Amino acid sequence: MGSSTVLNAISAHPEFAAIAVLVAGLVVARVASIGVSMGLAALDRRLSRITTSEVSVLTPRLIALSRAFVFWLLLVLSVALAARALGVGGGFAALNIVFIQFVPNLLIAFAIVVAGHLTGLLASNLLTQLNSQIPVDSIGPRLVHATIVAVAVVMALQNIGVDITFITRLLLILVAISSGGLMLAFALGARQHVANLLAHREVSRLAVGERIRIDDVEGAIVEITSTTVEITTRDGVVSVPASRFAETSVMRLRGDRNDG
Repeated sequence: MGSSTVLNAISAHPEFAAIAVLVAGLVVARVASIGVSMGLAALDRRLSRITTSEVSVLTPRLIALSRAFVFWLLLVLSVALAARALGVGGGFAALNIVFIQFVPNLLIAFAIVVAGHLTGLLASNLLTQLNSQIPVDSIGPRLVHATIVAVAVVMALQNIGVDITFITRLLLILVAISSGGLMLAFALGARQHVANLLAHREVSRLAVGERIRIDDVEGAIVEITSTTVEITTRDGVVSVPASRFAETSVMRLRGDRNDG
C-alpha cells in the first residue's frame, strides 16, 4: 500500500523524482571523485616505495584529471537519469543504451588507460633498474611506456565499441619497430659491457701506482675498476675503458712502479 502510494506520487510529480536523482547523483559523484583521488594518492605512495625514481608515478595533474573525469561522468549520468524520469530524451530504450550501458563502459575504458599508464611507468622504471647505463629520460624507457599505453588505449577503445582493426594493425607495426630498436639498443650497450668484463683478466695484471703506456696515453695508474682504468698524465686523469686493454698492446714501463 505504501509503495504504491509513493509510486503514484512520483508518477504525478516526476519533477520531484528528477530533483532527487540530481541531488543523489551530485553527492555520489562528489564522494566517488574524492575516493578516486585518495585511492590514486595512496597508490602513488605505495608505488614510490617500489620504484627508485624521484618523480611521482602518479602526478598531481593525472590525479586531478581522474577526479574530474569521474565527477563529471557520474554527474552527466545523473542528469540523463533525471531526464529519463521526466520522460525527456528520446525514450527509455535510447537512454538505456546510451547512458546505462555506455557510461559504465567508458569508466572501465578510463580505468584501463590509467592501469596501462601505471604499468608502463613501472616497466620503464624496471628497465632503468636492470641497466644503470640507461637514463630515465632516454628513448628506451619512454618507448616502453608509450607502447604499453598504446596497447591500453586500444583495449579501452575496444571496450566502448570502437572498431580497432586498423589501429591494431598499425600498433602491431609500431610495436615490432620499437621492439627491434630496443633490442638493438640493448645489444649495442651489452656489447661494450661484455667487452669490459672480458678485459677484466688483462686489467687484473696491473696494479695501482704502476706506469703504463696504452696507445697515446702514458702515466701512472691511480684507480682500477671493473670497467675502467684511471691513469694520471701530465694533462690530467684519463679514464681508459677496460675493453681497450684486451684490444691493444699495453707497455708496462720498468723502474717506474711506485710500491710505496
